[in-house]
Amino acid sequence: MTTATPLTTPRPPRPGELMPALTMAGPRDLRLRMVPAPAARPGHCVVRIAYVGLCGADASFHDGSSMYLREGLKHYPFIFGHEWSGTVVEVADDVRGFARGDRVAGHNFVTCDACSECRAGRRVLCRAHSEMGVLGDYPGVAARFACVPAKVLTPLPDTIGGPEAALLEPSSTALHAVRRTGVQDTDSVLVFGTGTLGLVTMQLARARGASVHVAGVKRYGLDLAGSLGADGVLTPQDVEHDRYDVVIEASGAVEAAAQAPSALAYGGRLGLVGVPHHPVPHFPAASLVVKNATVHGVLSGIDDWDRLIGVIGKGGVALAPLIDHVYPYRRVDEAFERLAQPDRARPKVLLDFGSEEE
Repeated sequence: MTTATPLTTPRPPRPGELMPALTMAGPRDLRLRMVPAPAARPGHCVVRIAYVGLCGADASFHDGSSMYLREGLKHYPFIFGHEWSGTVVEVADDVRGFARGDRVAGHNFVTCDACSECRAGRRVLCRAHSEMGVLGDYPGVAARFACVPAKVLTPLPDTIGGPEAALLEPSSTALHAVRRTGVQDTDSVLVFGTGTLGLVTMQLARARGASVHVAGVKRYGLDLAGSLGADGVLTPQDVEHDRYDVVIEASGAVEAAAQAPSALAYGGRLGLVGVPHHPVPHFPAASLVVKNATVHGVLSGIDDWDRLIGVIGKGGVALAPLIDHVYPYRRVDEAFERLAQPDRARPKVLLDFGSEEE
């Protein structure tokens, strides 16, 4: 865990300033463009972006396979990026609780705050929500500056560095999965996936005292899972049937989604976290019925940030070991090439927006 407090507060955008932003114009068509820098508007802060994390959702936008594109929920061109950290440089007059110079990260789930679900405190069920850089028209954060709703921001303690903070968004989803499936110290847990979601889920379940196995197809990923505390690592072929009290599918792989129910014990709980971008054939729905299983679809972790930071502060989760490489944002094509390589020893690839001289 790194300590990272900026020596000086980054400046806010100048009036009329153009800034670099990374746009997905089509499949495998990444463009660095100069676009108008944002100004703070009501309810928002302008953030000088430091790091942006790349994940499987970004990869599926990059190669054109995303189900968001296929179902018309997102359209090219758009500024991508939804895992990030940075520093507040401008605060709208109506915003309280943030000041220029605050180090922050944030989720990307922008709710309407007016529907019945939002009013009942169930923000994650908001049917009118946008997801910055993923769903709807809200732009992503792969730019020098981003205008971000203050309600999505979380202040960062000095003990969490900027690169690690860019992993908080997927980590909060992992914590939501562990909470929703009710993981406890008497449980045996299986996590499918050795990406960021899977490895953080494993650590969070271990922090609750559960016995946790990790299943994956990448040897490097399984080795990393073992070094981070997994009680056992398995290939999919080695996974036993009817074995685990809790199974959490965190890879988004079609094959893992189809296999996960068979590993579940009778009366077990299944958490589906990874998003398959293709249909899942041969999903054993009948098996879930016969096992009297409980199934949870897990979207986002917008209400879990404070809990997550608390767990990290107690040493329950290590994020730095998950970072494979940090690329300057101008080398974004290399970053996506690296993201697509199956032999990465660590899952997370980051873009650095903060170190370039202005």
